Amino acid sequence: MLDQPDRSENPSIPPISSAPDAASAAAPDAAAAAAPAETAPPPTLVPIAPPARAIPAWMKLGAGLAGAGLLAAIGWIIVGQDPAAPTRSPDDAPPTQAAGTQAATPRAPAPTEAPDIAGMPQPETVDLPPIVHADAAPSAGTPQAADAAPPRDDDGDKPEPMDRYEATVRVEKGDTLESILRDMDFAPEEIRKAVAALKPVLKGARLPVGETLTLQVQAPQDNDGKPTLQALVIRPEARREITLERDADGAYSATQRTFEVVAKLVRATGVVKGSLRGSADAARIPPSVRAEMLRAFSWDVNFQYDVKGGDRFAVLIEQSYTTDGRLVGPGRVLWAQITTGGGKNTFNIYRFKPGRGAEFFYYGNGQSVVKSLLRTPMGLNRLSSGFGMRSHPILGFTAMHSGVDFAAPYGTPILAAGAGTVAQAGPYAGYGNYVKIDHGGGIATAYGHMARYAPGIRPGARVHQGQVVGFVGSTGMSTGPHLHYELHQKGRPVNPLTARASQRTGLAGKNLERFRALVARTDRARDGAELIATR
Repeated sequence: MLDQPDRSENPSIPPISSAPDAASAAAPDAAAAAAPAETAPPPTLVPIAPPARAIPAWMKLGAGLAGAGLLAAIGWIIVGQDPAAPTRSPDDAPPTQAAGTQAATPRAPAPTEAPDIAGMPQPETVDLPPIVHADAAPSAGTPQAADAAPPRDDDGDKPEPMDRYEATVRVEKGDTLESILRDMDFAPEEIRKAVAALKPVLKGARLPVGETLTLQVQAPQDNDGKPTLQALVIRPEARREITLERDADGAYSATQRTFEVVAKLVRATGVVKGSLRGSADAARIPPSVRAEMLRAFSWDVNFQYDVKGGDRFAVLIEQSYTTDGRLVGPGRVLWAQITTGGGKNTFNIYRFKPGRGAEFFYYGNGQSVVKSLLRTPMGLNRLSSGFGMRSHPILGFTAMHSGVDFAAPYGTPILAAGAGTVAQAGPYAGYGNYVKIDHGGGIATAYGHMARYAPGIRPGARVHQGQVVGFVGSTGMSTGPHLHYELHQKGRPVNPLTARASQRTGLAGKNLERFRALVARTDRARDGAELIATR
């Protein structure tokens, strides 16, 4: 709203008409002079809109130039933000303007002197044309951003279509190199050449189940073609890596890389819950390591009779690894411990090689674990009947049971408890198939109810400790497959689980000194060894 002047203070100012005509609007001073001042009635002030007034030509020209300059500036901003458009270094000089051309942003004309009358109407607002985005269709005279450039590689070239790729194949049971390459759909001639090149390097080694083959493959060049094997990497053994490559002439050549091996100490511990075998497996002890450990304890421990639930075991293993971290083998036992009778007894063994003798295990006092007789002639088997008087399961009356029985499946191997000479081999009364071995010094062992004899077991044959002499059966007076085992001293049967009928050797002199030093080193290494890794 425009504030009107007060006539009481300046009566010479004429009233403003609510609907002035064009002539009065153009010459307000003339209209005021024509009216007599003394006869004019008091003015009535009312709010009105400013009178319409023609816009001068110079204002229209200035507004048009300003709009064009704004559009030019917006266009340059859009071009500068386009990731595909080239960037300009701050040091680059701005482009020079051609002589006689309009500047990118025209300067607005300087305003004229303001009129003396406060109510003078203002120029109308000029509507600017809409902003045109870079992705919109260009209009005439409107600056546009450069077209988006296609994706390019680091060198500025368009990327080539991928025609090579890498594939990995896991070897499953029954796979061969030929079958794997056939499954990859290579041409038969290419498979033949690749296998022929690998054969001298593989040297008959089979692909290990679970191993991964890495292949570089050339994609088919047409719709009816087959892929081409460009390279292949295979690890038939932990220590060896073989690489097959194809040259430009299509010939294959194979090279081999051999890795160095380093030793690493790991340990495993466990508590007996259920069977000792299952508990050792739960502790992640490799089967071959477990067998070596139990074999060392077998001269003094009956694993079914002596080991109870809650007994503990531990083992220190030396394993070999390649320099890139591959396990070469399951390892070997350096130290082992087991408790029996619910923790009443503890056995510790250490691997040691005397100056003249075979490497094996010794107790901490330097005594060998090896006795002239094994405590039990089989592995982990259940004691089904003890030594002494009992009611005969077939005859029905009480009689002396002159040995111990171990229940085991048909065909379980039976080991000679010690070195000696076979004194008897053949059917013998209620014992069925029977073998008796004379160990000298008045000591003999007997084995009954065998299914059959091992090859070479006959009277007079020499056997060594741990040699297989027969297999578990149920011949003779037997209610099921088991081994009847007896120990005789000077012709009389004694309890093989409690008798002290055998002697063991011990270390002495320099061997004993070396052994004690080894025990100290092993104990220190054991405390710092990490737990065995999961396979």
